[in-house]
Amino acid sequence: MENVLASREPELTKNHKGQMHMDSIVKKIVYIVDGGIKTGLGHVYQSITFAKTLMQVAEICFLTKSDEIVVTKIKDAGFKISKVYIDSEILDFLRTNKPDIVIIDYIDVAEDLAKYIKKNIQTRLVIFTNLTDANRHADIVVTADIGSNFKNVRFRDKQTNTLYFYGPKYWVLREQFHKLHRQNKPIPKTTDIILVIFGGSDPSNLTTLVVKKLINLPKYIKIDVVIGASFGNHDALNQLLLEYDLANRDITIYKDVPYVAELMYKADLVIASPGLSAFEALHVGTPIIVIPHDLLQKETYQGYFKVIDKDEIEILLDCIMNRDFTYPSHQNIIDMNIAGGTEELIQVIIGDVTNVD
Repeated sequence: MENVLASREPELTKNHKGQMHMDSIVKKIVYIVDGGIKTGLGHVYQSITFAKTLMQVAEICFLTKSDEIVVTKIKDAGFKISKVYIDSEILDFLRTNKPDIVIIDYIDVAEDLAKYIKKNIQTRLVIFTNLTDANRHADIVVTADIGSNFKNVRFRDKQTNTLYFYGPKYWVLREQFHKLHRQNKPIPKTTDIILVIFGGSDPSNLTTLVVKKLINLPKYIKIDVVIGASFGNHDALNQLLLEYDLANRDITIYKDVPYVAELMYKADLVIASPGLSAFEALHVGTPIIVIPHDLLQKETYQGYFKVIDKDEIEILLDCIMNRDFTYPSHQNIIDMNIAGGTEELIQVIIGDVTNVD
């Protein structure tokens, strides 16, 4: 395969606070990410965001097995990307390009892939948001929601020497969310605007399920709905809207909006699936209700957030009218320090990981 990671002269760089990075030598990074209709686009958005934070100290290119939606999003973000179809093509690419760092971000990384990279390619292996045993072969593992009961934990596995980062502190959020977080939004006293957002694909079509309930709310409540680039349930949603008399119903559908932080900030409540969008909403100061796509999400989030299962959707309206939400001002949410660890991750991933515990 062609070597697409051209070398650059080292340069001194500063982070967003104006501080010098600990390692000014330009690194070569290959970022491997997947997403789409079944798995959503959360991994893709997170990867693009984190890659942008690394651009000043790294030459970055992406690999993906995913469809054209993912390829286009990464290209539009300004990165080189190569499409691959099987793991052996990933390994061919890595052997040809010899990156200093490989970052993988998807939920089902094959253990054999991680094991081969660790054993045969001279590179630092970083894995985000993965649930397989591939993690034990990585140098660094980052998991923001599953695995620590939403406590922020950093430790080294003495058996594998893998450095783990667990907890909401290690979510990677776009600058638009940090900017609005710094405005210290007051907690809304009424619920006049509700934002519905279930990720880039919404494989369970929770959007249509929730909107069908929200239509029965008092008409003074505005309903905003965000659907992503991979949303595949347009027919069901459109049919629902046609079935109801919406002449006096203030409801707006947004598709694949780039500045969703502003919609979250303006809302008095965000209804989302567990994961990135829920934490983005809390970070800008808006209360949330989460509705899981699956049993894993339900079991992970129940007891820590206001969770309504899709099979008990009938209680949604009562929760809204009684303002039974998860609030950013709750002490357990404050203690999560959402997305407060990005600079820490950069320093460890780019710097000397051997002496870090």
